[in-house]
Amino acid sequence: MAFMPQRVLAVLALIVVWRALFGAATQGGPLGVPQPLFPANNWWSADITNAPTQPGADAMIAASLNLTPPAVPSQIGARPDFGGDSGDPEFPVYGFPLLIVDSTQAKLAVTFEVPEESDGVNHPAEVSFPFYPVPAEAITMTGWVEGGQPGSSDQRGDSDRHILIVDKTNNHLYELYNVWYNGTGWEAFSGAFFDMNTNNRRPDTWTSADAAGLAILPGLVRYEEVFGPNEIRHALRVTMRRTADAFVYPASHEAGSTAGALPMGARLRLKAGVNISSHPAYVQKIFRAFKKYGLIVADNGSNLYVSGEYNVLWDNDVLNPAFNALKATDFEVIQLGWFPPVTYDVTLPSTLGAGDVANLTVTVRNATTQAVVTGYVGTVSFTSSDAAATLPANYTFTPGDAGAHTFQVTLNTAGRQRVAATDAVDGSIAGSQNSIVGMPTPAGVIAAAATTTRIDVSWNSSPGATQYEITRVPAFSSPVLTSATSYPDSSVASGASYVYRVRALNGTGGSSGLSAADAATTIFFTNDALIANVDIITAAHIAEVRQAVNAMRTTAGLGAATLTDPGALLGVPVRTVHVQELRNALNQARTTLALGALGFTDPILTSGTTTVKAVHVQELRNGTK
Repeated sequence: MAFMPQRVLAVLALIVVWRALFGAATQGGPLGVPQPLFPANNWWSADITNAPTQPGADAMIAASLNLTPPAVPSQIGARPDFGGDSGDPEFPVYGFPLLIVDSTQAKLAVTFEVPEESDGVNHPAEVSFPFYPVPAEAITMTGWVEGGQPGSSDQRGDSDRHILIVDKTNNHLYELYNVWYNGTGWEAFSGAFFDMNTNNRRPDTWTSADAAGLAILPGLVRYEEVFGPNEIRHALRVTMRRTADAFVYPASHEAGSTAGALPMGARLRLKAGVNISSHPAYVQKIFRAFKKYGLIVADNGSNLYVSGEYNVLWDNDVLNPAFNALKATDFEVIQLGWFPPVTYDVTLPSTLGAGDVANLTVTVRNATTQAVVTGYVGTVSFTSSDAAATLPANYTFTPGDAGAHTFQVTLNTAGRQRVAATDAVDGSIAGSQNSIVGMPTPAGVIAAAATTTRIDVSWNSSPGATQYEITRVPAFSSPVLTSATSYPDSSVASGASYVYRVRALNGTGGSSGLSAADAATTIFFTNDALIANVDIITAAHIAEVRQAVNAMRTTAGLGAATLTDPGALLGVPVRTVHVQELRNALNQARTTLALGALGFTDPILTSGTTTVKAVHVQELRNGTK
């Protein structure tokens, strides 16, 4: 492998840092999004170690190889379809360039040859609109379009000319096939968008920027993964000379006509008995992915060409002979269309503050019907892209869980982070969820009525925050932002209840999660606070609390509570039933408003036995303030 002089490396490093700081588009380098791409229960990440094989697989592979005698499958080796600079001036780069942008990159309209199967098009009018964040550098710079020549060079008849773009802010993927910049705009054969926060699949019969209708990026061998600390945790993209006029899950499109050949979406698995120990450690890592996740047939092309990113650091003097040592007969085909029958559905708040304790729920579902698998009793383990995260210990589901269990996690590193759950025995049972981690969520939020027409809200400062956003139920008429750690809300009405939460902002698009909620009611109580053994509880006290509780219920959208002695209570003796009803009505409202239910002194009030005390009523008052 050739090494660059230290001065050159230093200059390149400065360029990378400058671009990272100022948000410019880059070609190559870390993607800046959670790994693996897409949720952990996506088809790319399905563990196929124990998946059943397809009968007649050898014949299917032979038909796809389409060999001319005397050539036989045992002579056909795999090949890395990637590398660095090729030395060919017409096609100067080898592999897929990866373009990385953020949410500020301008969106452009692309004119398609097949608009009816492309994204960024108004259907059925088939009119393109600004959608693809193609950097201007791709027009004139070498190495930003597959093949290497700038986008302004029309090589559509000689090369696939893909553009792959990652929006690292939103974890979105844009892919274009057979592009050309015609001087005023971009043209392409087809284009596809993938939200990598989801498992959304293209409609059946639709292509993408790939023949099989799949995304290309998640199937690439990438330098970042090969030389990173973790295993490659996804399948890889492979081409075959011939394919059938058919596709199987997860593919959505066919592009062949050879009877008996592999369909698009077929998955090859390197046989478990193939010895890979003689290869360098990083090559063994790639080949372990061949065994655990396999190779997905995604396009017609050279036989057993495995796709990867363009990177000048690849050493093809090592990669080429290592790949070629794996022959077509070393692979088997797993059952066509196979996917794990059970999967994890993981839920986690979409935004969190660093250090927040958050609930994460794992629900075990049938992968086909999405019904909850109530009898699941496997053991779940957790990993995260946040190396500083506090994660739950392994947990074995019990019959009492009925297929769902909630855990607590804490993410501590800012940015888009992922928490993945995986069955400790069967790695094909998995799921994950992303969360954007911002600065610490403001703590100590307190709302208190200053008058019947003003509520003061205060909170603790959040490190790194330049502003705070206050949210309210009922909602403000327009967003409320402040650089202070308090806010006087003078838009409230007398006799009403309001719930407040606060979010920290840093001025560059970063934010924390929403704080815990606090409520205040613009009602003032007689003899507040009530003193034990001094204040005697009267009907007036109960009536005031009824008004406050019903105000909170109105805010929660529940309506007034049904109460014993619903009138003015004048002259009515105070009874335990009055207090018990208010407790129930208040906790229903608080739960609906995410304020949390209260615990009470003397939780069971017995008529004729329990005396209504000052503490009973004061607790109700405090629950509405």
